[in-house]
Amino acid sequence: MARFLSLVAALAVQAAVAAPAAMAQDSVKLNMVPLPSSRQQVDMTMDMKMNMSMELPPEATEQQRAQMAQMQATMPITMKIGMRQDLSTTAKGPDGSYTLNAEVATLKSEMRDATGQSRPMPAQGPVRFSARLKDDQFEKIDLQLPNAAQAQALSKEMQEQVFNQSFDWMRKFNGKTLKVGETIEVPIEMNVPMAGAKAGKLLGRYTLTSVSKGVASFAVEVRMDMSFAAPAKPASGASSPASGPLEGAMTGSGKGRMDLRMADRLMLRNTMAMTMGVDMAGPQGNKMRMDMEMAMSGTGKTLPPAAKKPAAPAKPAPKG
Repeated sequence: MARFLSLVAALAVQAAVAAPAAMAQDSVKLNMVPLPSSRQQVDMTMDMKMNMSMELPPEATEQQRAQMAQMQATMPITMKIGMRQDLSTTAKGPDGSYTLNAEVATLKSEMRDATGQSRPMPAQGPVRFSARLKDDQFEKIDLQLPNAAQAQALSKEMQEQVFNQSFDWMRKFNGKTLKVGETIEVPIEMNVPMAGAKAGKLLGRYTLTSVSKGVASFAVEVRMDMSFAAPAKPASGASSPASGPLEGAMTGSGKGRMDLRMADRLMLRNTMAMTMGVDMAGPQGNKMRMDMEMAMSGTGKTLPPAAKKPAAPAKPAPKG
């Protein structure tokens, strides 16, 4: 779940705004699509603290109660993740289209329990995606997951759906004009790539607080509500309190800030503090509650154009 949220968060950092030079600086016209012939880099961090509690049915075995006590003794779990997104776009072609290429890579990851002991985290390779852009619209999308197992678990249709949802809010921004003090609400339906998951709802509220020296600043509020169902596999084949399929619901809310440079549509800074709660119920009366606190931040910069590869030396003409 945390990985999915990280991915979604990583894919959503393309936010930017553009304003015509003649427009007064008390308003902006929004456009979130990256410009052609550009390169950007965004570094992101996420700190998370998670507490987990469990309620067992009266007929639970002593082994299950011991496992539950052992698990709760390790709470809270803390996690730190650092990621980098590199984005580049090609020049416009004769038909006005161009290509966006991006890669999101994990730079560092760390997880520890309440005793300070390090917990292993699965290795995460880079996520790459590309899209064909024309007239500020995404026309063709290709998402490449880091390993074959993940790619096999998600159909091509589901991969494109995840990508589309990640950028859906950008499309809904395009063409909107905001004055300082005004708010735009962006509702998004989110389908978690998980068996049995129902479409969830995400609502973002963006209030333009100021426009200064070409940078538009927004106060951001987010609310999320979704439900899901998934199989839970006991570790090493042993019976655990959470064995069996799980059904649950997730709610969350957060507040943050976003600073966007209008000329090159670059997110200079963004911060978000979120709280999330997850309630899960198993088939044997087991109930689990997860409470998470997350602090996320990102900083962006424009990169110089990529160096052109030197031309191959000409082959000498054959003698005679």
